[in-house]
Amino acid sequence: MTRDQRRLAAIVSADVVGYSLLMGRDDSATLAGLKAHRRELIDPKIAEYSGRIVKTTGDGLLLEFASVVDAVRCAVDIQRGMAERNAGVSPEQRIDFRVGINVGDIIIDDDDIFGDGVNVAARLQTLAEPGGICVSRVVRDQVLDKLSFGFDDLGPQAVKNIVLPVEVYRVHLGERSDANTKRDRARWPRLGRALGSRWFAVAMAAFVLIGTTVGYLFVHLTTAGPSGPPFMSVAVMPFTAASASADDEALAARVTQDVTSALGRAMPHVPVTSHGLAAKYKGTPTDPRAIGRDLNVRYLVEGDVRNADGDVVVVARLVETTNGTQQWSDRVTAPRSSSGRAADDIVVQLKNRVRPVLYDAELKRAAHLPKATATAIDLILRGDAVWDSDPSLNGVLEARKLYEAALRLDSGSADALMSVGWTLDSQLDIDPAVDHDRVVKELDEISSRAIRADRDNPSAWILREHALWRQWRWNEAFEANAEALRIDPYRNSTLGDRGLLLNFTGRPEEALPLLEQAIALDPRGPGVPGFLQFQCRAYLALGRYDDAILACQKSLTLEDYWLRYLYLVAAYGQKGDFAKAAVAKTELLKRQPGMSIARIRAIKVSDNPTYQQQAENQIYAGLRKAGIPEN
Repeated sequence: MTRDQRRLAAIVSADVVGYSLLMGRDDSATLAGLKAHRRELIDPKIAEYSGRIVKTTGDGLLLEFASVVDAVRCAVDIQRGMAERNAGVSPEQRIDFRVGINVGDIIIDDDDIFGDGVNVAARLQTLAEPGGICVSRVVRDQVLDKLSFGFDDLGPQAVKNIVLPVEVYRVHLGERSDANTKRDRARWPRLGRALGSRWFAVAMAAFVLIGTTVGYLFVHLTTAGPSGPPFMSVAVMPFTAASASADDEALAARVTQDVTSALGRAMPHVPVTSHGLAAKYKGTPTDPRAIGRDLNVRYLVEGDVRNADGDVVVVARLVETTNGTQQWSDRVTAPRSSSGRAADDIVVQLKNRVRPVLYDAELKRAAHLPKATATAIDLILRGDAVWDSDPSLNGVLEARKLYEAALRLDSGSADALMSVGWTLDSQLDIDPAVDHDRVVKELDEISSRAIRADRDNPSAWILREHALWRQWRWNEAFEANAEALRIDPYRNSTLGDRGLLLNFTGRPEEALPLLEQAIALDPRGPGVPGFLQFQCRAYLALGRYDDAILACQKSLTLEDYWLRYLYLVAAYGQKGDFAKAAVAKTELLKRQPGMSIARIRAIKVSDNPTYQQQAENQIYAGLRKAGIPEN
């Protein structure tokens, strides 16, 4: 008897939602749309991730991958791409896919595949939402520490023709999964300094530097002190519907409640007033100062919901209760394709914007507190403010004095240790007279102390990563980054940092997908200019000069930084476009007079021979062609 041909594979099953209905409405347009999606998005992505199209049906695809990581990446890229392509398409014309992914033993019969592994993938696909992805437990377990995507546990599901229940997980395509959320120790936006004034390696460190204070403050300021309500304490007031329609009222109520819940989950150590307590103020014009005293909160989030040209528009405001002044306002929109989906989009946007705004408000407040009564918390915030205002070496050293004073007040503060550590890391890049070996040793010691003080803090692991790569201990640096990702898989700065490590070790083709993921997690976030810059560097190393130019130009539209001009000079030089190279060179020299290739070499960010060869062949060669001197 002939034995079956078998192998272990990752299987992806996808089908079009409501295919028969779409064909009934307009078969020609549906077929044309499917062909366009296949040609322009789906088939290229399958090829990019080395997948194989096993077979197609009118409304579906069966795919095989040797790597489960590649299978999940491919599916996520396709679903995200479809979401972009469907933007603005009416619900009646949208082509959405459901996707299921499983890993299992398959039977090969010519070009076809069979077996329970295939059947489970097909059943998972039926459980997915339109535009969504469901995976089995084995898929989730194999990719959890390798990819940035979060997973919602849907529990065991009984599926047709499969004897045992299948443990099903839904993939999060953008936002962090609540089930996977750990302590949110992320620092938030003060990135103009970090990404605009220091060497690109420290740009990623700044993401963490921005956040180290918050975790400490969360833990130690959850009760009111002499200065008033707790740190960052906030209440979300009932949002107001611009019209009296029942739908708008329901939408405003849902936004209010969901934003409250989302902030509470995202900031577990910050006092967020329950929705029930805040709801009593609905329709009551009350002085924010009185509400602040009543609820013991320092800030109120308030806003109104309205319709404009088919979109749901929310105008939100942050008010400080101690003086009744408005600290921030912003406008967020979502297509009103359905009120539920619009509410979800609005909640995501508001959550991501309110958190950094709260931190920035506290940063400004701390700057005006009396120095005589400064706590460790106040000193850390003041150090942050000093570094914000002066990114030079002098500013770094002044900030360090405040961080060290905070450490003297609280010797066990992981956040004070990390703040000191990031000043050491920065000094290695911006101080031409630095005693490199001594500072690297200090960084190694203080990062180890930070880990001992708080092993569950991803920021501590990122500092440790930097201390390790400063010593060119690459394997250990990757392990530290992996630990940070294990603790908080959806911190985009950690993903960007991993992309940076891949660049430093001569693997730019692996860095690019991670940087794309980091951008996708927060497309309007303050880290995007830096991520685009790192993409530009990766494209340069690969000789993809047009892509490098586009990434650097996008980055410069968001934030000015000399290194991006240097990359543009190199890219234009390699292309032989010397007129544009001259323009970029002029801008570079305005920001860095006397720039030379020797100055770039002297930074010595990596001992990896592949990285060094890429820099020589692509960057330095392009700079020479454009007239940048050797010394």
